[in-house]
Amino acid sequence: MATLRFIAYLFYRYYSTGPRKEIAYLSSMLAMCLLFYIHLFQVLILVDSTSIIPTGSKSEISTWVKLALFLLPIYLLFRWLIKESDLKALIYDKEKLRKGNIWLVIYIIISVTLLVLLILYKKGKL
Repeated sequence: MATLRFIAYLFYRYYSTGPRKEIAYLSSMLAMCLLFYIHLFQVLILVDSTSIIPTGSKSEISTWVKLALFLLPIYLLFRWLIKESDLKALIYDKEKLRKGNIWLVIYIIISVTLLVLLILYKKGKL
């Protein structure tokens, strides 16, 4: 749990400056959800179960509604586990934040690269 809070704090700290500072908490939770779903899709690709992802409906609106209902539970779970007040109260030294940011960027790059490689492998293009 401490690791999740630290990652959320890194995102929150990043989004607290610039044009998204008004919605830093929302942006942080959505970034956490994106990372979760990247890993979920990796697992689904490995076990050949990507058909449970709600896509390909005839109506674009129904596709978006189904996808939103698919994504909503994890977003709500993250909001329940990590409160904005908890993120505001966290304090880390600069060296830990610097290392955390570097490792988070590396982690995101590796995760996205692995997802793309899995997709290419399953399609037979790798």
